Amino acid sequence: MPINAGYEYENAEKEYLDAKTIPDKLKCLKNMLSVAPSHKGAEKLRNDIKQRISKYKGLLEREKKLSKKGGKGLSIKKEGAARVVLIGVTNSGKSILLGKITNAKPKIADYEYTTKKPEIGTMDYEGIIIQVIELPAISKNYLDREKSPAYMGIVRDADLVVLVSREKEDVRLVKSELKEAGIRFKGLVVSSKEDIKEMIWERLKLIYVYTKSPGKKKEYPPVALKVGSNVKHLASTVHKDFVKKFDYANIWGKSAKFDGQRVGLTHVLKSEDIVELHLK
Repeated sequence: MPINAGYEYENAEKEYLDAKTIPDKLKCLKNMLSVAPSHKGAEKLRNDIKQRISKYKGLLEREKKLSKKGGKGLSIKKEGAARVVLIGVTNSGKSILLGKITNAKPKIADYEYTTKKPEIGTMDYEGIIIQVIELPAISKNYLDREKSPAYMGIVRDADLVVLVSREKEDVRLVKSELKEAGIRFKGLVVSSKEDIKEMIWERLKLIYVYTKSPGKKKEYPPVALKVGSNVKHLASTVHKDFVKKFDYANIWGKSAKFDGQRVGLTHVLKSEDIVELHLK
């Protein structure tokens, strides 16, 4: 008998796949169960959802216990314009890559499981600081390890996940373990030999713009904004009162028709623009 789940179930499943946190995953799974068909042909589907609900309840409980223990390194404060997480199997080259693109000095060795805890570095891209975290190696049945649910929480919270790999089989294993944790991989797959700074920046979908005061040179460092941001977004980022006091802005760069073009709050900015904000 065909399942014939219907559009309500398809929408609920999409929300589940897009959800990042475990509580959100649980909420979406319960919604999927409520809209899933109840006929005999859908029994396997409903049982699968129930099993996932049970699994996520267990993961949530384990994360809470780890949090109560106050485990060091399990909660990492977000810093910079974005957070990038490096993942992979043991000896995949994560530490080499972290050392290559950031200021971090991770331990690098030929033996397995060199990285025992998250290693944190900062990547400088044209003055914009990006936080990069290397997580301990992912292995089969990863969620059975004590701190793994908490590490998966760091993956969920990332703006970009970079899977470092040497073999296709390693990629399949890591993606399978992510799926077990309810994480749909949508990041980069790279090798430790690649220069990935530019790739990371492009996938983060950010731009950087400079501000300047009248009669002075552009200020450094620049300001990071999402692609498609306008002068209003920049003004509110620079100071919470600037939008309220805004009069006009002068623009130099790719988004300007001519140097010093006078624009309003809705003017869409492009990377490397120089913006002079004028207040009332």
